[in-house]
Amino acid sequence: MNRAFLLPPYAAQTNRRPGAGAPEWVPRGRTVPVPCGRYFDAIRVPADIAEPALRILGPQAGPVLANTTTRAYHFLILRPDRVKPGAWGRGIRVMPQHRLLGIPPAHTTGGRDVHWAIPPSTCTTPPLLLREVLEGPLPLATRPSPPAVVSLPASVDLPPSLKPLPPTAVQLRIGALLLAGEDEEQIAVRMGMYVGTVRRHLTQLGKRIGAATSTGRATALLTGGHLPPPPVDMLAPDLSPLDVQILRVVAGLDPAGLLPEHLRSEQGFLDHVTRLRNVTGARTDAHLVALAVAWDLLSGVAP
Repeated sequence: MNRAFLLPPYAAQTNRRPGAGAPEWVPRGRTVPVPCGRYFDAIRVPADIAEPALRILGPQAGPVLANTTTRAYHFLILRPDRVKPGAWGRGIRVMPQHRLLGIPPAHTTGGRDVHWAIPPSTCTTPPLLLREVLEGPLPLATRPSPPAVVSLPASVDLPPSLKPLPPTAVQLRIGALLLAGEDEEQIAVRMGMYVGTVRRHLTQLGKRIGAATSTGRATALLTGGHLPPPPVDMLAPDLSPLDVQILRVVAGLDPAGLLPEHLRSEQGFLDHVTRLRNVTGARTDAHLVALAVAWDLLSGVAP
């Protein structure tokens, strides 16, 4: 059997074996939090920009994390290379130093949660090349060739599973109501549909943007640039770092395993989320995510 068929898409393109030469900070058993700036700098890139960038970079790309639910990628720039903090435009952001990033085992190369789009190794993406590719003068999807300053292989077609379909107009209208805090019954009344029809539209929307839950759909709609967050009529509440960490878990940006022990039980987590909804005035969990993005409480998620 050809081993390429056993590897994740980008690993197959670059002949990389998951875990081969993985750095010491990559865990073996489960996803663990690792602070940015200690072993690597991380650049968060929306999926619709990251996927064509990977196609252009080819074997010159180092370790890359992906999250199907949030549709966000993290390009890891390994030390001693450094990346200055700040935004690179188009929703691209250098993660702050000491920000915890969930790092999965080297063999985790698929799934809806955080996984390796390119398995970890001691190789790293050249920062200047990455920035040139991400900030190219033309949209990446239409760029005819890689940057002239380097010699890169011919671009490779992405697998169909990595080519998302854009939401339909009806799905976007339903998505906007979801972000505004409407539940399925309320959306059905607003749209003049049966509740079952709304559920089918939400399911199809989730398939198109890679999100199976209401909070995942809210995050994907916002991070993917499909919809803006709803307007807010109050200032952002004064939340603790733990509150923000809970919000990131609700939004699917961080794994629940990063939470303190007393919040890992289902009831403890739900009680804290209910308190946050009361503090923020959120009507639903999806609305809570949308408000958090509108107030810029979730680092790396641009409204």
